[in-house]
Amino acid sequence: MKSNFSKGLLMTALITGSVMWGGTNVFAEELQEYTLDQMVVTATRTEARELEVPAAVSVINAKEIENSGAKTAYEVIERQVGFTNNAYGPGGREFGGSSTRTVLRGLDKGTLVMVNGAPINMMNYNSMEGIPVEAVEKIEIVRGAQSVLYGAEATGGVVNIITKKDGNRTTISVGAGNYDKKWGLFSSGKGYTVAVSKDYLGDVDQTNKVFEKSTRKWKYRDSSKDNAFVSLSPTDKLSFNFAHTEGNYYRDSYTVKNGVETGAGTAYYYKDRRDNVSAIYNDKDNQFKTIVSYNKRVVSPYQATLKGFVYGPNKRATSSDWNLNTLTWDTQKAWNLRDDKDTLVLGMTISKEEAEDRYKHMQGERKNYGLYASYKYAFSDKFDVTAGIRGQHISEDYIKGQDKTKSHNEFVPQIQALYKLSDNISWYANAAKSYQLPPLNQFFSYPGRSVDDLKPQEGWTYETGIKHITDTASVKAGVYHMDIDAKFDWVDIGLPDKVLKNVGKFKNDGLEIEYKKHLSDQFSYNLGAAFSNPKTKEEGKNFYKQSDAKLQLTAGIDYTVGKLSSNLNFLYLGKRESSYYNSLGSKGSDHSIPHRSLLNANFTYKADEHHSASLTLNNLLDRDDTINKYENWGMPFNWMLTYNYTF
Repeated sequence: MKSNFSKGLLMTALITGSVMWGGTNVFAEELQEYTLDQMVVTATRTEARELEVPAAVSVINAKEIENSGAKTAYEVIERQVGFTNNAYGPGGREFGGSSTRTVLRGLDKGTLVMVNGAPINMMNYNSMEGIPVEAVEKIEIVRGAQSVLYGAEATGGVVNIITKKDGNRTTISVGAGNYDKKWGLFSSGKGYTVAVSKDYLGDVDQTNKVFEKSTRKWKYRDSSKDNAFVSLSPTDKLSFNFAHTEGNYYRDSYTVKNGVETGAGTAYYYKDRRDNVSAIYNDKDNQFKTIVSYNKRVVSPYQATLKGFVYGPNKRATSSDWNLNTLTWDTQKAWNLRDDKDTLVLGMTISKEEAEDRYKHMQGERKNYGLYASYKYAFSDKFDVTAGIRGQHISEDYIKGQDKTKSHNEFVPQIQALYKLSDNISWYANAAKSYQLPPLNQFFSYPGRSVDDLKPQEGWTYETGIKHITDTASVKAGVYHMDIDAKFDWVDIGLPDKVLKNVGKFKNDGLEIEYKKHLSDQFSYNLGAAFSNPKTKEEGKNFYKQSDAKLQLTAGIDYTVGKLSSNLNFLYLGKRESSYYNSLGSKGSDHSIPHRSLLNANFTYKADEHHSASLTLNNLLDRDDTINKYENWGMPFNWMLTYNYTF
């Protein structure tokens, strides 16, 4: 039954794609004003056309996000070139310490995610669940080391989610599907955006690979998530943002014997609350900007025994019982010099991180003080060079009350070059050093062991690329080399839980290609590919081991005819790394992670200015796709029908 159903869905998708591709004869209409050479701010901390930015940049606008049918910002990001994201639940859902990874260029714990320039990473991880896609104006992605401008956690690159500022509409939406249900309210007007929603997440029976000799099988159980997002702009220069997410997540682990459930196991329940608050003062006329942001996450874990498929009483669990806080102040000033030929950016960053394990009554604290500078010097109208440097002082008291303190300094330089071959073609080169600090909460796992020798992971990234961007088409290609020392990874040292260690050297050589074509207001498409060789050499060994997928392919088609708009998008990950279970002997089997093929579709019908409906179809091939090295699966085929009333 499943096979026939999947084949039918595949045939539908192929027919839909054929209609989209075959209908190009209707695109003789004159294009509306449109450009793919967009203004970006993340790459240089000042506004510039993408062609004039000496870095690998991708921009996803609000229309592309809406057409894709993505329910979360995480789903938008995972379909972009260079990302091999992995999660434990759909849409980037987390289960306590089982954290979502936004992995750029194969380096885990190396991507900084921001909202309107305010960082939301906590303990080297990020969650984008609290940012409703309806409130997103665009997403800017800068691939490559960005530690000079943004400090730690930007080794692989930066993602900046920029939200809408103005509007004049209110939308009420309700949706239901074969697994999930939701309702939401979105309203925007002059100087404000408000979004509230609730998701009801249904049961998913089998969510991981069951090996012949494996002993556990995971399932998602009925869960829910509340979201609230508010953005206020009382003046043109001042804005405030608040995002709140509170999830109640259930995940069951069944004991398996010879591939059969025994009815025994453990039921896990996580109450997970996140708050992201920021205040932004942006004086564009004087090129002065200050951001103050505060992030908080509280995780309360519980677990119960399972006997004969019957749940016992919930008890407070010992792991992932966290209270995490981060406060950041960032101020920058830019000057245009030499008749606006050059640009100087100076800035200062101060941050304080706090982590508390409430079960073990342990606390840690880290303070960061940083100064950064970037100077772009134009040798001619076509050629410019940008040099930057950051100095950072880090002070840590990583287990308060146990005299576990240390401090050190980081200095990271960067040099970039840009040459404009024509009005539509530019070449860039970039060499930058980056660093990444270990998360504070990992010190609480086994405080008796020595952690004094745990070092930041740091190293260099070298890259060069070319961009050809017109109003209606863009081709971007780049190559890079990463060389990182003291890479972080969770390893088994004979204790009940894995611990974070510096495992050795990380290298990656890669090629990234993006193509976008906007044929008309009715039709556009995009293609992408990433070829890389991410690998790690552990200390004491003389060989490298593959550490992430080597091949990624992406594709998307947008087609609008009359009141109906449709989108088909595809993600493929191939030549993936070895399974985690390779190292577990009799508990697993020796193999690589299977490739991943994710095909999604979205159809939206706008009856009039007030009424619209959308049908989102995810995992059309109904594949049991493996989304991380621990062999957790993505969602099976799932659909959701949503009705929207706008006034």
